[in-house]
Amino acid sequence: MPMKTDHSRKKGISPLVAAVLLIAFTVALGSLIFSFLSSTITQTTDTITNRTTQAIDCSAASINVEEVFVSGTTSATVRVVIKNTGFTDDLVIRDLQVFNTTGNNFTTSGLPIPDFDRGEIATVAIGANFTSCPGSFSKVIVSTTCGGISDTFTGTPKCS
Repeated sequence: MPMKTDHSRKKGISPLVAAVLLIAFTVALGSLIFSFLSSTITQTTDTITNRTTQAIDCSAASINVEEVFVSGTTSATVRVVIKNTGFTDDLVIRDLQVFNTTGNNFTTSGLPIPDFDRGEIATVAIGANFTSCPGSFSKVIVSTTCGGISDTFTGTPKCS
């Protein structure tokens, strides 16, 4: 009598092969997650370190507009003398604006001034338009890369 084959029995992968594949998949997935987390943690740590260092450096920063000189009127040259009066080295003067009484403001292209060390004095020249000096002079605002560290000069400039 011919032998009957049992087609009802299904063949699959052996338990040993299934265990090896499951372990390999788990290790690969774990490696991807570890790589992603390691990169993210390193970037976050670097960002926090940079911000903390900047905050500590800026906590002792201070600047002062020592004097303002205006030469001429219509095509005036304004020279602003700035002093680092704080205890921070490598301060950066980011922006300087001169305002006249009509509300016009004038900026310079000679900025930023990097590496502005404690006690150091810098002079920045800027072109502006005034109808008269000191009558149409309003103010000078100087700011740094340290948030909140700036100075405003509203006194009387020296005119020539």
